[in-house]
Amino acid sequence: MFDQLLAHEYALPEAFGAVHHLTVAVYSLQHPRGYSRDAIRMWQIIVVESLDGISTPANFLERARAHFTGGIRVRERGAEPPEGWPRVWPLTVVDAATPPDETSDAAGHIARVRAWASSIREAMPNVA
Repeated sequence: MFDQLLAHEYALPEAFGAVHHLTVAVYSLQHPRGYSRDAIRMWQIIVVESLDGISTPANFLERARAHFTGGIRVRERGAEPPEGWPRVWPLTVVDAATPPDETSDAAGHIARVRAWASSIREAMPNVA
């Protein structure tokens, strides 16, 4: 389902530019196994700052490239979710997909991804 959502974003450039960073961050926060704590913190920051209008996708990309160099990695072999990390979420990637009875458009996609991100923000412990 995640791959389908990404393909949908690629087909809608306006949606891709507006929420692709949220799609990746939120999905990764819901599936954190194998990712470093630094990566998890970065995704939390992306969600919070994006929803609050503090930062842009270009800013996030620049910060991530600067942060994840040398010995600091996104992937961490054997890493498990942080203690107390949710296992059940209020919304998932399924909720962000275009419902079968709706026409696919950028505005609807953006609204669904932002709603998904907002629900995750509320459910996440220790939001940065």
